[in-house]
Amino acid sequence: MAVEEDRSEERLWNLRWILFPIFLYLGGGLFFRQVIQHAKFTELGRRQSHRRVLQPAPRGNIYDRNGNLLAGNRPRFVLAIYLQELREEFAAAYRSRVCELREAGLSFVPEEERSLARMAVIGKYLDGVRHLLPVPVAVDRIALDRHFQRQPLLPFFLADDLPWETFAALVERLPPNCRLQLLTRTSRVYPNGPCGAHVLGYAAPAPVVPDGGQFRTFSERTLVGRAGIEEAMDLILRGKDGDEILLVDPSGQREKVLHSSPLEPGRDLYLSLDLDLQRIAEDALGEEIGCAVLSDVWTGEVLAMANGPSYDPNILTPSISQKTYEQLTAQGVWANQAIQGLYPPGSVFKLVCLEALLRFGVVNRDTVHPCEGRTRVGNRIIRCSNHFERGPLPFQLAVAKSCNSFFVDNVFSIPLKNFLDEIRRLGFGTPTGIELPHETGRSLVPSPQWKRSRGYGRWTDGDTANLAIGQGYLLVTPLQINALTASLATRRERTRPTILRRDSIILSLFPLGLSDDCYGALLEGMVGCVDYGSGRRCRLEGIAVAGKTGTAQVRDGPLSSHLAWFTAFAPAERPQVAITVMVREAYEGHSYGGGSEAAPVARRILQKYFEKYPPESRQLSQGIFPSGGWIVPEGAAREN
Repeated sequence: MAVEEDRSEERLWNLRWILFPIFLYLGGGLFFRQVIQHAKFTELGRRQSHRRVLQPAPRGNIYDRNGNLLAGNRPRFVLAIYLQELREEFAAAYRSRVCELREAGLSFVPEEERSLARMAVIGKYLDGVRHLLPVPVAVDRIALDRHFQRQPLLPFFLADDLPWETFAALVERLPPNCRLQLLTRTSRVYPNGPCGAHVLGYAAPAPVVPDGGQFRTFSERTLVGRAGIEEAMDLILRGKDGDEILLVDPSGQREKVLHSSPLEPGRDLYLSLDLDLQRIAEDALGEEIGCAVLSDVWTGEVLAMANGPSYDPNILTPSISQKTYEQLTAQGVWANQAIQGLYPPGSVFKLVCLEALLRFGVVNRDTVHPCEGRTRVGNRIIRCSNHFERGPLPFQLAVAKSCNSFFVDNVFSIPLKNFLDEIRRLGFGTPTGIELPHETGRSLVPSPQWKRSRGYGRWTDGDTANLAIGQGYLLVTPLQINALTASLATRRERTRPTILRRDSIILSLFPLGLSDDCYGALLEGMVGCVDYGSGRRCRLEGIAVAGKTGTAQVRDGPLSSHLAWFTAFAPAERPQVAITVMVREAYEGHSYGGGSEAAPVARRILQKYFEKYPPESRQLSQGIFPSGGWIVPEGAAREN
């Protein structure tokens, strides 16, 4: 007996040694879960029982410099229903359908029948109001199922953007206990239609991206800027969404609101645009493919930026159909050519060459150039087709008539590195920095290093000649040309354009670097271009305009077309504004020219500007410019 008792005691101890680690492990695990990981599981419980619902804030308005509304909000009336309030009805409809199918001995797919049950319940409520709706309403079953699974706490839209009359009728006739609800949301509206579309852009609904917060978040689609200033200033215009923290039951049904914070509407923006000038710029551009930029030379404010072809942003919000998108894409309306188009500038770039020739002392107002109607660069002949005068040309006439041989022959007196540095100093090769999105950073100032890196061979004198007259590999944007023109007007190195309203003069700290005599010579040539040269179609009565025309050729595959340029500032002696116009030939065989196509567009815009802001209304530049009248070379009388 003693032996058996000893063996039993031994087995008991062995069992204890086996059970002790097991209980120790279980106890340790329980302690770890209950104490160490208490905060973690508490948070998981909260995440399962709490939901965050965001209410998108209305976007801020956009105004022009004078307070005219450019982009705002309008009420959008919606007929909606909350699916989470219908869970019991959905379940009852599903049970009824299943019973009928079983009694008939038919097989069924549960998820399919649940979906059809939801459609039947929704249809029951819609049947009571269909006669009040302006158009038949069809519920998308796939969208309904997706919404039920992913966004049950948000309203499901049955009819969107209802007319006011329909909304009023529904308010009057819907019974108080009806599950259908009438909601008011906002949509973006652009009261001036296509006017300023490329500057304004548009806003369209987009899903809210979860921010990784502590609660599962639900939100209606909020308006997000998709182009133009709507995109660039989206965070300012969007404001701060309101939110609610909800307690939900295990099925996800709303029980009560635990916390709520009000929404904050977006801030309003005031642009530098002048609506009247924007309208006249777009009207002057007409059906042409191109753009026009008008800016204040002292502040850099863009007063008008017209693009053709344009589009109406109202058709893009609150949504855009695939067919409409494809049509607009085929028309080529999306690009803002003033900041995204890259083009050879042609003879308007001779202003850069002229500034460099004067600054480095190669020419002056007394220079006389012997023009033979052409000049040879290596094996290439560059002709002077800009004018018919031959023989000795005074400086002013050579500039006004845009004599190719004058610029080409003299540019070789400047070391190439110095010439390239001067081009970059005046702002080419880098973006202007305007507050609009997607400004191209690919404007090109070619150099020997760049040409070799592209495998195009060594730099030749022909490349330098092309650069002097704005051809070859050189690519610029119209806004860069406008900024250059404003810089010449204020005798500053670089102008920073802005699309936002400024209340003070903003000038570069660095002067242009031309003496009064040299600057006077530059002005005489530019005024001569408009007074008796190629820019005659931009002459204004009683106001001197300093300008330059240009024509360049571009190729698009097997096709080629001409670009017509004109850039100017006015009044020449006391500048207020700079205007740049670029229009493109539409491959119809008619050769466009800066003087014939672009200058008249600029004239209409400048006329409207000076009607609204007479020259005597602004004297900011008084005393800056060299005094004296314009020197008109002999034989260069005005032509009508």
